[in-house]
Amino acid sequence: MKELYEHLADEFFETQMNLLQVPARRQMAKLNRGEQFVLHYLMTHEQAAHPGELSRSMVVSTARVAALLGAMEEKGLVARRADPLDNRQIIVTLLPAGLRAIQAIRTQVRGTVVGLLEKLGPEDAREYLRIQKKIASLVK
Repeated sequence: MKELYEHLADEFFETQMNLLQVPARRQMAKLNRGEQFVLHYLMTHEQAAHPGELSRSMVVSTARVAALLGAMEEKGLVARRADPLDNRQIIVTLLPAGLRAIQAIRTQVRGTVVGLLEKLGPEDAREYLRIQKKIASLVK
């Protein structure tokens, strides 16, 4: 039985490499790093978070997050200020320009994903999503 799963794992690796060429997958990958990750995270978490929370979620150093937030602050996408509940902490908030930017990105990505799911057809699209959700639940 282990040989079967080893063979399937090899197929999985090859498939994952091929999926890197799918436009929807490339766009989604951008949402998982850098500025887009921070904007998306803030939009989906009450538009505010502590830098340490972002660091843990992104699995990067706090120094990397600080540099990223500095660049984003200069662009007017986010603001850093003292946390009103704990003045020793900094809280990052999403500014209107940041919200508009991530909404535009999500709209574009959604359109690409819709096109991909349409090509799969309703039954395969539902099955694909069911399996993705199952995989996600296994790592929680």
